[in-house]
Amino acid sequence: MRNLEELYDAIQVMEDTTIFSFFADNDPLNFNEAVTEEKWIEVMNEEIHVIEKNGTWKLTNLLENKKAIGVKWVYKTKKNAKGEVQRYKARLVVKGYK
Repeated sequence: MRNLEELYDAIQVMEDTTIFSFFADNDPLNFNEAVTEEKWIEVMNEEIHVIEKNGTWKLTNLLENKKAIGVKWVYKTKKNAKGEVQRYKARLVVKGYK
């Protein structure tokens, strides 16, 4: 990963216009993006399997006058020191801010 100084050194100047290029990871930002790719579907299924295996939670009926706490998927591509993909991770996490 390059530091900020290296990024500034890599700036290209074309016709008095400065161009910055920043490359972001292409991890899905939400469930709808993730379900379009088999690799993310597979790791989401693995996460659900681990949750069920560990008995982390179970589906149940919500009691009257109670509000459910939402969950969301978080996606991350894990890379090694060379920047090569090691594996894909999907975690189902609670929306603690609700």
